[in-house]
Amino acid sequence: MSKTFLLTFEQGVNYQHDRSFHDQPYWENHSRFSDKLFLQGKITMCGPLADASKTLVVALGKSESSMRNLFKDDPFIKNGILTLSHVDEWELHLNPEFLDE
Repeated sequence: MSKTFLLTFEQGVNYQHDRSFHDQPYWENHSRFSDKLFLQGKITMCGPLADASKTLVVALGKSESSMRNLFKDDPFIKNGILTLSHVDEWELHLNPEFLDE
């Protein structure tokens, strides 16, 4: 059974501060990589904070190591645009299946 994880990415050594998040080098490749994970059901939400200081990803997997392995080939990671700083297992308590209609 999959667990939910909250992943925190921070700006890497090659993050270009004079460019917006979507204008970083390797953006197109990173975007395709993320879209593929979304379509596979491995991530459910992702995006940078408004100030672009961090990027958060909600992902599904078995363990912290599986999450780190999943993102090791992300072009932003491979090219130092972002670094994966935290992987936290997240216990969600809201479930639409339990809501009264």
